[in-house]
Amino acid sequence: MKAVKLVILLSTVLATSICLNAADKVKEKEKPGSKVADSGSFGIFLNGKRVGTETFNITETMTGERRPDYSTATSEIKFDDGRFKAIQTAEMQISANGELRSYSWHATVPQKEEASVEPKDQLLVEHITPADQKKMDVQHMLPLSTVILDDNFFSQREVLLWWYLSKGCRRQDNALLCGTGKFVILVPRQHVSGNATLELLGQEKVMVKGIERDLNKVKLDTNGPQSLTWLNDQSREADATQWVLWVDDHYRIIKMTVAGSDVEVVRD
Repeated sequence: MKAVKLVILLSTVLATSICLNAADKVKEKEKPGSKVADSGSFGIFLNGKRVGTETFNITETMTGERRPDYSTATSEIKFDDGRFKAIQTAEMQISANGELRSYSWHATVPQKEEASVEPKDQLLVEHITPADQKKMDVQHMLPLSTVILDDNFFSQREVLLWWYLSKGCRRQDNALLCGTGKFVILVPRQHVSGNATLELLGQEKVMVKGIERDLNKVKLDTNGPQSLTWLNDQSREADATQWVLWVDDHYRIIKMTVAGSDVEVVRD
């Protein structure tokens, strides 16, 4: 196991409502409400040129007893590389025990498309409405704890990261001791499932916006979907199965890269 300095606000990491321990210490009589776990935007760079922005917001909804009920992660991506434009949105809801409640995806530019995923009879059912509006359903024989990692929405990697921290790490002497975490994932845009493996590797110096920073390095390997479907390049065959995430001491993603591709994502 890797030991990593714990200078973390646990309420931030656990605010995805995946871990219940912190919430048990909150006063029982407070009114239900929501709080923001993380929000902001990522700049998306291709060959060093900024081609898009993902704006995201992750909130936690509490019950009347101030216990986590579910979390909602919303994202909007705007892409323009000078030749191709795209606007897409996504919303994902996860229950307090880490099960998927719902997922929806919409595209308005360059054409209208949408898809959604919902649990049904211990399965995940994907409802697809392509540009020709010929609706179809795809059933996935996957557990409800399956993690959504859709194409283009990078903030979903942060949700997976927090799930990994709550499942695969423990505190000892003000340090996080983390093993390797393995998860089942679904990529709705490709209608395929796979597996993800995360490993917290420790701190490393990395350049972010021209400034050297000490950040925690996380390796994310995926298999199943063997390529990253990237907006205007549906045939990209790069080895996009390994991600490197650099996160701060609050375990918010600051920078990420995709192995074998020219994609780099940096928090604004």
